[in-house]
Amino acid sequence: MKKSVILLLLFFVILNIYAEDLIIFHAGSLTNVLHELSKAFEQEYPKIDVKLVAAGSLVVARKITELHQIADLAFVADYTIIPEFLYDHYANYNVVFSNNSIVLAYTNKSKYCDLINKNNWYEIIFKKGVLFGHSNPDLDPAGYRTLMVMKLAEDFYSKNELFEKFINAKNKFILKKSIDLVAYLEAGELDYAFLYKSVAFQYNLKYLELPDEINLSSDEYKENYKKVSVEVPGKDGNPMKIFGKPINFSFTILKNAQNKKAAIEFVKFMYSDKGRKIFKENGMELFVLVDNPDNLPEELKEIWGF
Repeated sequence: MKKSVILLLLFFVILNIYAEDLIIFHAGSLTNVLHELSKAFEQEYPKIDVKLVAAGSLVVARKITELHQIADLAFVADYTIIPEFLYDHYANYNVVFSNNSIVLAYTNKSKYCDLINKNNWYEIIFKKGVLFGHSNPDLDPAGYRTLMVMKLAEDFYSKNELFEKFINAKNKFILKKSIDLVAYLEAGELDYAFLYKSVAFQYNLKYLELPDEINLSSDEYKENYKKVSVEVPGKDGNPMKIFGKPINFSFTILKNAQNKKAAIEFVKFMYSDKGRKIFKENGMELFVLVDNPDNLPEELKEIWGF
C-alpha cells in the first residue's frame, strides 16, 4: 500500500515537472488579444501549449473558487474581482494592466445608425423595431457596468425613470458575456450592444463613445461613478454590492498554478515590446499597478522595478 502511494506521488511530481500546458482563465472581452498574444508566445516557446478558457469574469472566479478548476493565470475585466473572490487562498497579488470604457456598438445595418449621437442614443435604443443587448450582470462585468451607465445616464440627461425603462425593455437581449453580442451584431440580429471600446475596435464595429461622465472611463469622474451601484451574486451566491468606478482589467498568477514558470514567462512576454504592440493593435494600452508587490515572483519584481 505504501509503495503504491509513493509511486503515485512520484508520478504527479514527474507530471508537474514536465507539464507544458499553460492554462489561462480569462474574461471573454480579452479573447482576441490573448489569442494573438498566445500564438506569438508559442512561436518563441514551442514547448508550451497555451490553453485559453473564456468566460464572464465572475464565472472565471467561480470556476476557481467553487468548481475548483485548475488554472495558472486568471485575467478579469474588473480588478476588484481578484481580491474579492480569490484572496487569500487562491491569490495574494493583483496586477492592474489596462483600462477601458463602455460604448454603444452598432453596424451599418443598424436601424437609425445615421441618426444616433450622444444626445439621443438613449431614445434610439427604445424605438420601435430596434433591438439592443448587453451581457448578463450576474456573470459579466460589462453587464453590470451597462446597468451603471444607465443609472448615470438617467441623472446626466435628467431623464426620470430611464433606468426603469431600460430594465423593463421588451426589445432587449441579455447574453452570457459581452463577446457573445458581437456575433449578434454582425448577423444583424441586434442593432446596438453595450460593449467595451476595445472589443468594438477589435471587431471593426462602429461605436458611439458615450460622455466621460457616464462611460466609466475617467478618473476625473470617479467620485460621480461611485454614486451608483448594482448587486450581483458574490461568494457562495450571497448578494454583493458593486459601486461604479473607472474600468480597469487585472490578472494574477494563481497560488495553486501547476506551471508557474510558464505563467511568469507569459507575463514577461506580455510586457515585452512584442506583447505591448499586440495589445496596442487591439486597442489596449498596457501599464502596471500592483496592490501587493512584495508577493510578486522575483522575476516580475525585476522587470517592473519593485
